[in-house]
Amino acid sequence: MSQRFDLGVHHFLRREYDLAQRAFHDVVREHPADGSAWSYYGICLAHLGQAAEAEAALARAVALQPGNAETWFHLGVARSLREEWGDAALAYRRAVALAPADLVAWHRLGVALAESGDESGAAAAFERALVLSRDEPGPDEPNRSVARSGDDHLDETGPREGTREAKSWLELALSLLTLGEEEEAIAAYDRAYTLDPDRAARSLFRPMLKLLSAVQGAGGPAPPGAAALPGRPEGPTVRRPAPEPTVPGAV
Repeated sequence: MSQRFDLGVHHFLRREYDLAQRAFHDVVREHPADGSAWSYYGICLAHLGQAAEAEAALARAVALQPGNAETWFHLGVARSLREEWGDAALAYRRAVALAPADLVAWHRLGVALAESGDESGAAAAFERALVLSRDEPGPDEPNRSVARSGDDHLDETGPREGTREAKSWLELALSLLTLGEEEEAIAAYDRAYTLDPDRAARSLFRPMLKLLSAVQGAGGPAPPGAAALPGRPEGPTVRRPAPEPTVPGAV
């Protein structure tokens, strides 16, 4: 059954959700107490549009392992796919309560809160993700934790190009732009560029390009992605001083 589970993950990452759910269904049929299999079975069903079946499978997963943050994360994703943002936020809240260093879950919570109209809560969640990133050792630093973190989430939308963490920061930068948090958006984009410069340059969305141009045009130091943009002069990049991190209240 471990091979069937691994096969399910393989298909899941290839966005072959029908094949993935068949593999996970075999696992839960043989091992009905396997909460992780129920969790992945549920998220596959959610992607296949089988909302009721997905919710039932994920409820089974939560009942089997209520202290598993990834199960709550999957439940949040399934509800987000149905645009049930308030219920998605509830699931993500449980995920971050169980795994408070999970920056991807904090980001997803911010999106769900923003979509449900709670802009202050969304801003606090986004800021928490930024604080976590500033406190986190870099990928090559000796003290980097080997424990499972937010960027270890298997991709629920398909295989990522580049690092998972860089993609999450690009998504965060765009979300912050929609909230009008321009300084924080630049900080999030800066984080993505530090982790994966090529991906950040390729993914540069127009609002961010306009914002970066305005910052440099006003005489401010160029953010680190500026040197990679077409038409910009070559030369050393001057990094913007990072704002002092503030830990928001409970989200």
